[in-house]
Amino acid sequence: MRSFRYLVLAGAAVAVLASTILAGRAAQTDDEYLGLPEAPGREEVAIYCGACHSLRIVVQQGQTREGWAELLDWMYEEQDMPLLEPDDEKLVLDYLAKHVGPDTHRQRLRDRGVLR
Repeated sequence: MRSFRYLVLAGAAVAVLASTILAGRAAQTDDEYLGLPEAPGREEVAIYCGACHSLRIVVQQGQTREGWAELLDWMYEEQDMPLLEPDDEKLVLDYLAKHVGPDTHRQRLRDRGVLR
């Protein structure tokens, strides 16, 4: 009888652990853009920036449009990043300036619970 109780408790523990892991994975896939709002340019940012590094490094920046442009130029020159088509470059810079600029950066981090 005692071993049956342990078996039931162990089964319950495994079920709780499995549901916790699955819930964590679901939350990760729901936020594959790390809080970047849906707007024109988000997909391009995810594709172009995510090709070389995690979007985490992008969402941490909080640059002005000029700062993003300088960073992009640095990546072209120093990291041998292929040049973006002019329309795509404008779309990416416009998106980053609007949604990951200094004004929106802090609020987005607060919304995600990173800052208070």
